[in-house]
Amino acid sequence: MEHHQIGIKIISLALLATLSLPAYAYLDPGTGSIIFQAIIASVVMGFATIRLWWDKFISLFNSRKSDKESKKQSSESEEIVITDKENKS
Repeated sequence: MEHHQIGIKIISLALLATLSLPAYAYLDPGTGSIIFQAIIASVVMGFATIRLWWDKFISLFNSRKSDKESKKQSSESEEIVITDKENKS
């Protein structure tokens, strides 16, 4: 019995949704351009967000490399300083 009542409610809602009443609404010519600008802005912000996340993701791997390289470069620069001091004296 409950299934029958649910079916009647669904059919009633479907018929109610198909009724067309005058909306008395007005869309000015600028509405289309505003919608178009919103779509473009959403796409551009999506690309910018993906780019930021991608850079952060890549920096996770680059930081490990750069730590090893910075240690290597610092040891090389210390050798240069030591050899320069030895050459001056």
